[in-house]
Amino acid sequence: MARPSFRLPGGISSLLIPKKPTNDDTKHLYLDHTSSQFLPIDKLKEYSALPQLVDQNEWLATNTIGFFNHINQCYGVLSEFCSQSQCPTMSAGSVQYTWQEEKGKKVKLSAPKYIDLVMSLIEHLLTDEQMFPTKFGSITGISENQIKVDGSDFPQTFPTQIKKIFKYLFQVLAHILHNHYQEIVDAKLQEHFNTLTAHFIIFASTHQLLEQKDFQPVDDLRSALEADGTSLHA
Repeated sequence: MARPSFRLPGGISSLLIPKKPTNDDTKHLYLDHTSSQFLPIDKLKEYSALPQLVDQNEWLATNTIGFFNHINQCYGVLSEFCSQSQCPTMSAGSVQYTWQEEKGKKVKLSAPKYIDLVMSLIEHLLTDEQMFPTKFGSITGISENQIKVDGSDFPQTFPTQIKKIFKYLFQVLAHILHNHYQEIVDAKLQEHFNTLTAHFIIFASTHQLLEQKDFQPVDDLRSALEADGTSLHA
C-alpha cells in the first residue's frame, strides 16, 4: 500500500503577505499582512488531521518527508544569503541554537554549518529503511476508524525520532523567518513559505511533536494565527 500523499495547499491566498518593513524593530517583517488577514486555518487543520483508515505512523512519516522536502527547497533558494559572515550563529530572534556533539558537548556553529548538519542528519534518517520502512504491513483489522497493521516495521524509537526531526526542521524555519524573510519576499515566495510555515505549526501542534518552549521564536506568529480565537489543533 502506498503512503498517502503529502499535500501542501495550492492556490491558497497568501497567509501573511508583507508590506514594506517598518522602523519598529519589535514588529517582524513576517507579521506584516494585508488588511483582509486571510488565514485558511480550517483548511490547514483539515490537511493536518489524521485521516480515517490511515495508520498514524504512516501519516507522520509521509508528512515528515513532505515537510523536509519543502523546507529544504526553500532554504536552497536563499542559502547564498545565509553565509558564515552573515549568520555567524544559528539563531531565531533572541533564541540561540547549539549543536550537540557525540560526547554531549554543546558547540556554537554558524547557521549554514548548523543547517547543513541537521538537514544531512534528517536526510539520513528519512532514507534509513529501518526507521522509515517503505513496505507497508498487511491489514489485520479496523478499530475506531484506524487501520490495524501487522508488520509495518516502524521501530519503537520512531515517535522519538519524528519529534527530533520536527524540532530541527522548526529551527530552520524559525531561522528563515527571523533572518531571511526579506529574501523570501524578494524571491516572491512568501505565499508558498507562509502556507508551509502555518501548515507546519498546525501539524506539529495537532500531533504534539514540539514542546511549548520550542515555539518561543514564533510565539507572535502563533498569536496572529489564533487571532480569530481558533485553536491551531486539528
